[in-house]
Amino acid sequence: MVIDGWSTDTMTVRGVSQRGHLHRYNGAPRQDDFALHLLPDGRLIVLVADGVSGAPQSHIGASTVTKQAADWLHSYLGHDIANTDWLALFKSAAWALTERAQTLLGLDAPDPVRAEEQLATTLACAVIEPTGMHTLRAYVIGAGDSVAWLLSAGQFVEVLAGKAVPVDGVASSAVVGLPRVPTEVKPMIVDIAEDDVLLIATDGIGDPLGAGQGAVGDLFREVLTKPSAPSLIEFAHAVDFSRETFDDDRTLVAVWPRRRLSEATMVQSRGRSAVEGLR
Repeated sequence: MVIDGWSTDTMTVRGVSQRGHLHRYNGAPRQDDFALHLLPDGRLIVLVADGVSGAPQSHIGASTVTKQAADWLHSYLGHDIANTDWLALFKSAAWALTERAQTLLGLDAPDPVRAEEQLATTLACAVIEPTGMHTLRAYVIGAGDSVAWLLSAGQFVEVLAGKAVPVDGVASSAVVGLPRVPTEVKPMIVDIAEDDVLLIATDGIGDPLGAGQGAVGDLFREVLTKPSAPSLIEFAHAVDFSRETFDDDRTLVAVWPRRRLSEATMVQSRGRSAVEGLR
């Protein structure tokens, strides 16, 4: 399990990535990865990757693209986030996968087909900037089925769609991620108010959460919408919920604007864990 998070003057972030029950049982590596980078100007980079289960080395793919995307953003992210060449970011991450596969497999030349067979992964990216004392704006992009929502007024408002559901209503488990690059990339621009939470996750969270109307949605509403953000351990505990048939690796990153805390909130005692109801 990997846990990270902190608070600045303008935002609070929590992130956790953990093996699902199946990978814990069979000893397989965690195929998810994430990275959080706080830039000197106060902006936040969030990267979440989910290695495709059919690719034997996708855990390496996930870590490769998060590192490469972070390096690219550190080098090329300008003052105006809206002018970012998001397609170039995905192309850079895809090429890093291809080069990694060449080294890993001992190939004579880069081979995108072999890279996809061995290292395929999704990638979601968000760049978040303060727009006021208690408000943020996020630019969110995704390749593959990683998901994102804005939790606002108790509703999970979809930002990245994750798995597409066709007309017949049956969702496919097939995932198209990097090194395949979308032909066009347009960011979703999300304004985050003081009481909102931006959530970016892999499908290990997205599938059991669904539309947010079940027990998992109730859990996250309770844990994530309190007057103050959960501690790192409380956040990880919530992500480690148990739901029958949902045994995939799980990664979740949550970002809050810094909230005004009343004196009553600061002395409020911790209540019963919301996770206990899902055990």
